[in-house]
Amino acid sequence: MSEGMDAVTIPKWGIEMTHGTIVAWHKAAGDAVKAGEEIVDIETDKIVNSFEARSSGTLVRVLAEVGEELPVGQLIGVIAAEAVTDAAIEAFIVAQTSGAVSEPTAESPAATTDASSAGEGSAGSARIAPALRRKLETAGIDPARVTGTGPRGRIVKADVDLAIERGVADVPSAAAVASSGQPLSSQQATVARKLTHAQSTVPLYHVSMEANVGNAVATLPGDASINDLIIAAVQQALRSHPELNQTFDGEQLTPVENQPVGVAVATEANIVLAPVVQARADVGLESLASHSRELITRARSGQMTASDHVPAAITVSNLGMHSVTAFTAMVTPPQIMVLSAGTVRRVPAFNEADEVVAQSMITLTLGSDHRVVNGAQAAAFLKAVVAELESP
Repeated sequence: MSEGMDAVTIPKWGIEMTHGTIVAWHKAAGDAVKAGEEIVDIETDKIVNSFEARSSGTLVRVLAEVGEELPVGQLIGVIAAEAVTDAAIEAFIVAQTSGAVSEPTAESPAATTDASSAGEGSAGSARIAPALRRKLETAGIDPARVTGTGPRGRIVKADVDLAIERGVADVPSAAAVASSGQPLSSQQATVARKLTHAQSTVPLYHVSMEANVGNAVATLPGDASINDLIIAAVQQALRSHPELNQTFDGEQLTPVENQPVGVAVATEANIVLAPVVQARADVGLESLASHSRELITRARSGQMTASDHVPAAITVSNLGMHSVTAFTAMVTPPQIMVLSAGTVRRVPAFNEADEVVAQSMITLTLGSDHRVVNGAQAAAFLKAVVAELESP
């Protein structure tokens, strides 16, 4: 709070968040707001969450349109606790934004082009948020042919909606010409960047073991599933191997509280999310299963919150329901492990009396960040998971 005014900025929900997209404003400029009241919905790569006002007053400025994708820390609104002049508000905005977002220098080609085209709506450097640009390109409309009505000629959501309604598509964009496909959504693009970074920076390796889960499956309580069994087994393994219950940001190890376990969930939008099961390891399988079902339902329906993303050392990725025998998933930093589970298979095996019997086997593959987890540690951890599954 400064000079009776409070800055509303893109918050940082999670250490991996770099950008947020404005989904909806619950308040308009001039509306009264109370501290703790939800004023704007912001989408990250994982969730849509509501930003709550830190102070009471009046929302005197709204500086971001719905659909704009902006970096963390970007000023998107101003709340004033008392009557202030327009000049004071503008001075506050200038003070808040100076140095916060790097603009092209006067000497750079981008700055020259942008300055000359901002008012004309020509050339490919039209001032427009990435999400709105993708929306236009999907409709086959060149952003350069849309006249912006926002500050300094910026194209805002109303301009995009009007252009699509009128069908201003006589000159297609380069992206539309190059491909007739659908561009990645904001969430997909963020996931793609993270996985590409992980692939190039994490020295990942895998170890595999088979587990006989016949007894465990036969004694499953209530609505619990094999996936719940695996999560519970991983929690117990984390309890016996606390040195692996950590996250790693590339420089520092941070211990994780309790034994939370991420669970990979595929959504209808073809995005894989990893909400974190936070039920304690000693709550019992039925309680864990109930918590897990609620978490998965929220993820698939797009109702996840920031509280579903507490730090965890490991995620369980299960493709057994798709009849996949075995696979290797990727570790997503700052997590240091990922457990891939295949389908339960009925296979012949010899018992202690050398008789051929049927066993229910599952292949588990543990992927680990070799900067933190060595081969012996990975083998010991996976052996502990298998032991828990075979003796539930």
